[in-house]
Amino acid sequence: MDDEQKILNIAYARACGLKNAAPHSDHPVPGLANDLNEIVDMIAPIVGRIAQSFYIRPPDMWGGSDTVYCYPQILQGRLAQLVAVLESTYNINNNIMEIGSLYNSIKDLELKNRCSDLLSAPGHFDRVINQATLILEDRIRKKAGIDRPLTGVPLVNAALNADINKTILKISENPEEHEGICHICRGLMLSFRNPTHHQILERYSREDALKLCAFIDNILALIGNSIASTT
Repeated sequence: MDDEQKILNIAYARACGLKNAAPHSDHPVPGLANDLNEIVDMIAPIVGRIAQSFYIRPPDMWGGSDTVYCYPQILQGRLAQLVAVLESTYNINNNIMEIGSLYNSIKDLELKNRCSDLLSAPGHFDRVINQATLILEDRIRKKAGIDRPLTGVPLVNAALNADINKTILKISENPEEHEGICHICRGLMLSFRNPTHHQILERYSREDALKLCAFIDNILALIGNSIASTT
């Protein structure tokens, strides 16, 4: 996410918060006009001349240097316009902000770098899942030191035996935890890797792809911390 997009996201979040906080009354309220004008100052260099229409200026606000008043109806009207422009022109909404938070939670740099461009695309998010499961495969293969041409479930079976005494990669000292992660890795290959490698699937949304990436991010960390057998 570039700097301008971050600024727009922050401005949108502040505008939504201010819109919710503004009272619905016929009485002037203090301070909120200044808050709106600060938000508009943030986005003015990005959105250009249209920013001028969002400001609240005299005579719609009045007061001294410490306390400035305006009517809630005026504030709500400007905020509604600002929020609508950010949503319709810059595709910013609460859902996008939640997606951004989920994206930022991903720690694995390879996963993030390989999937970021695909996640910002307008569609075809099965490609994200394809890449994420490829990274998981590659990470398992390298950590286990497997040089045979194995993919998918056969690769997982070779590296992650549910029997902790027979496995190449030991995920946990707890046999049940180890077995559970082994089954999860097999499930990821069967449910997500295989379908997206063998056919085009349009059923996945950006949110679906991000949630799976965040989950695979956790699995990659476990694989990275696993102990490889030397026997």
